Amino acid sequence: MASRESGSVEGFGDDVNSPVDIWSKYPGFTDSKLFHEFLARLTSNRDMHVIITAAAETGVGKTTLAFALALLWDMSGWTTEKATLSPRQYEMMYDKVPPGSVLMLDEVQQAADRRRASSSDNVDLSQAFATKRYRQVFGMMTAPSKGWVDDRIGGDSADYWIQAQETPEGRPKGEAKVYRLRNNEHYESNYKERVETISWPILDWHPEFQKLDRMKAERMEGRTEDKYVHRDEVQRLKDNYWNKCSKKSRYHFVRAMSDQGMTQAEIAEVLGEAERDSDGDVEALSQPRISDLTRADSFSEVYSS
Repeated sequence: MASRESGSVEGFGDDVNSPVDIWSKYPGFTDSKLFHEFLARLTSNRDMHVIITAAAETGVGKTTLAFALALLWDMSGWTTEKATLSPRQYEMMYDKVPPGSVLMLDEVQQAADRRRASSSDNVDLSQAFATKRYRQVFGMMTAPSKGWVDDRIGGDSADYWIQAQETPEGRPKGEAKVYRLRNNEHYESNYKERVETISWPILDWHPEFQKLDRMKAERMEGRTEDKYVHRDEVQRLKDNYWNKCSKKSRYHFVRAMSDQGMTQAEIAEVLGEAERDSDGDVEALSQPRISDLTRADSFSEVYSS
């Protein structure tokens, strides 16, 4: 993020004014085939999606690597405002960030679990990855292992898989294996192709990384909530509201007809005729149910659910 006073990139000093200046500080990292692929896609107005996993459960630098890539790749200066732990928020952010941006979805297993492959979050996220390839946005995802990620994301939609390695003693190695993910439509199968091994600069001193770390800690401690409601949940709430309104109106109609001296059989006949005329928009009721409505002291008594 550029400082207004000096134009320098925040966290790197006054001698760094653009991503190109940052690249010059890490020649080993920027000489990689992965970085050259990023440049090719950037200059041809294409995007790229990357999954970063660990050879062990935790603590081998997945987030550190994702942060390094985001900081080096983002053309407008990467900040934690482009990171989320919510796939719903990720999908909405995709259409709002400027071209050349990097979006990070950290700990993707929280929503893109392959064991819940039919969930709304999984479907929408995989569709976003597969179809939104016209905005020149680079997606970064982290997960404990590639097995945690829905096959539609891990095969059809992601371009690269990077696996952070550990030493025989179980410590972070500072290296990662890079695989190109490909799909063979003829044989209807996905496969990976080993590209290279990369190392990355340790940037955990950077203020944006520290913000990202705090954001993750707050989420794990349950101090943050998802700000976005899935469209299916909105539709469910709308349907529930409409259903309750319909039942309340029917309750008052039944009570009004009863107060006018109509028998329960006559009320049932009226509602049955209304149902036929309205193509099912009005629900016919049995006489026992009509009896419940006419004897109830209030609407909530018969529709407490």
